[in-house]
Amino acid sequence: MSENEESSKLPVITLGILLLTLVGLIAVGFEHFVSPDKDELIKAEKFVETEEEVLPEASQVVIDSTQDPADSLIVPKDSIISKSDEEELAEQKKEAEAEVVPEVAAPAGKSHAITVEKGETFSAVARHYGLKVDQLKALNPGVNPDGIKSGSTKLNVKIQAIHTVGPGDIMRKVAEKYGVSKQAIMDANHKKDDITLRGEVLIIPLKK
Repeated sequence: MSENEESSKLPVITLGILLLTLVGLIAVGFEHFVSPDKDELIKAEKFVETEEEVLPEASQVVIDSTQDPADSLIVPKDSIISKSDEEELAEQKKEAEAEVVPEVAAPAGKSHAITVEKGETFSAVARHYGLKVDQLKALNPGVNPDGIKSGSTKLNVKIQAIHTVGPGDIMRKVAEKYGVSKQAIMDANHKKDDITLRGEVLIIPLKK
């Protein structure tokens, strides 16, 4: 065989080898594509199983499309404010007015009218005459305790007696006679000193 014939066959052989190699590569790649790795198949199966387990739970939160949206806006009766604050206050006021106020026992003694002196408060007047504030209020139902004025407001009080000073009636003896202190008589008569004058009229307060 001549050199020319051998040279002409060489490209044909080389081309055949390349074709066989290409066919082999294609076959291997196709097999790998068609038959994936077993580990990957196992992972894919687990993922599908997990999705199947989760989906039923998720379906529980799906809103029923047949439900009327207006039903979800219904508020329970217990949570509805039935009355306004003003109505409640008015009702409480009526209840307070309807309550029976216990009667204050009227103190024993003689009724006497006095005029509030300068600097005297309602509670001071009660104290000067041996009364409790509630008793003084009961004796003067139309008087506002916070609105009394010296020199003009007159109050009804209860006293033991009215004593006219006679011979030898010093303050101590008068106090002993009625069973009260000298200071109590001085407070009731707005006296600063325990001096008595013949013919002087003294108010004798109730026993404290």
